Amino acid sequence: MRLLRTGARDPALNLALDEALLRSGRDTLRLYGWDPPGLSLGYFQPAADFETPDGYSLVRRPTGGGAIAHTGELTVSWVGRRQRVADAYERVNEVVQATAATLGVQGLQRGTTAPRAAPAGFCFDHHTLYDLIAGPGKVFGSAQRRAGDHFLLHGTLVLQPNPLAEGAACLSELAGRNIEREEAESALVATTVRLWNVRLTPEQPTPDEWALAETLVRERYAHPDWTYRR
Repeated sequence: MRLLRTGARDPALNLALDEALLRSGRDTLRLYGWDPPGLSLGYFQPAADFETPDGYSLVRRPTGGGAIAHTGELTVSWVGRRQRVADAYERVNEVVQATAATLGVQGLQRGTTAPRAAPAGFCFDHHTLYDLIAGPGKVFGSAQRRAGDHFLLHGTLVLQPNPLAEGAACLSELAGRNIEREEAESALVATTVRLWNVRLTPEQPTPDEWALAETLVRERYAHPDWTYRR
């Protein structure tokens, strides 16, 4: 499996690149941040339900779930061979639980409520059995999109306090120390290798993937027709 650590990127480019990776169909684990911060809508959410905070860029994800204010987090993007929806969530949650433990946060639990295809509001204001929580606070949430024989999973791991995610709990506060994205990435990579018994090969997106991502930015992720389609 290839590993892409692409740093903090523009919100529209982040989502366009993830779709390009899904279309390429290679098993990929991508880890990244957001610069500037992004407010991403779930695929099915009406844009009119949200106001974009100052300094944020409004985008629409190809995956479902609730809206997310992306700042102070590690975003996990996983493209893999199609499998049961629940199995994909189970595998990524196993990695995140173990990663949190290596960073000093033990005992993350699964949520308990049934997931909804098109939830209202913000992702971190509620949790489902596919999420990871610490007490009442949600630490990790994810959503999927299926395309042919492959899937794309987006996951958000909260590292720093986020005033726009009132229902979130962050690893830095839970661990009692500051945890930056680079540290969390390295811990997650090591945990993935151990638990999934895979070799993660550091690479960069191919020129064709970058080219497709740039096209998708222009035609979709930075285009009002996509963002305000609902």
